[in-house]
Amino acid sequence: MSGLASCFEPQEGCLDVEATNFDAAADKDCCCEYPKLRIETVQRFDTLQYLPDNVYPGAGGKLFRIKGVVFYLSEFQLFQNGSIYSVSDSVQLQTYAPVGTDTIKKTFTDDFLLVRRIPVDNPVGDFRPAGTFEKVRFRLGLSPDAGRIIPKLAPAGSPLRVQADSLWYGRDAGYVFLRAIIARDSMASTKPDTLAFTKADLDDFFVQNTVNLVHPSGGYDFTLKLTVDYKKMFEGLDWTTGDILTWKSQIVANLPNVFSVSQ
Repeated sequence: MSGLASCFEPQEGCLDVEATNFDAAADKDCCCEYPKLRIETVQRFDTLQYLPDNVYPGAGGKLFRIKGVVFYLSEFQLFQNGSIYSVSDSVQLQTYAPVGTDTIKKTFTDDFLLVRRIPVDNPVGDFRPAGTFEKVRFRLGLSPDAGRIIPKLAPAGSPLRVQADSLWYGRDAGYVFLRAIIARDSMASTKPDTLAFTKADLDDFFVQNTVNLVHPSGGYDFTLKLTVDYKKMFEGLDWTTGDILTWKSQIVANLPNVFSVSQ
């Protein structure tokens, strides 16, 4: 009996059970994709849904208008039994030197987020550790090194590129960490004020929450719900003064109460 030519072709697919695209029917391992840490933002004003360019009650019931709020988050860390975990993604980026005109190539953890009203779901990066995590920590803004990244040399689609709602203010000013555009009354014709917070305002400001967060094994994304309460951010501000420096100082004092993380 003559031999029969085999028509079998190995089926490529991911054979890692921890991957999101695990394929038990595959014969040849390839193309695995892993779970991501995702930040689902819930932006509100007390019990009200936050909507850009909407009117909200301030101190003494005085109405003011929040035209928009945009901010950077970075350096996400999850704590489990004394160990610290972060996303596994990294990226090489060109930065300005701290002094002089030279540029430097540096490797960063690629977990930068530019948080706007939309999108709500923000993927941070690959995150494979499973189990229960008791603490979460992240930076509001950027590290000193990341603050010197050259936007036009960042990859397409990077939050650090110049774009709509960009917080890059030029070579001298660098990146703004948080920007709030506020009209001090409810009149649509009132010229808004821009409150821009840089490293000089925030320095190294980290949000840290004690939590009980569970990332199941088996290739599931790890989604955290970040609630941002703008009532708490603007608590106690007197919009009749027009004193931007005083407003900014009060907002910085309010920031520890603004962010909370749950699942």
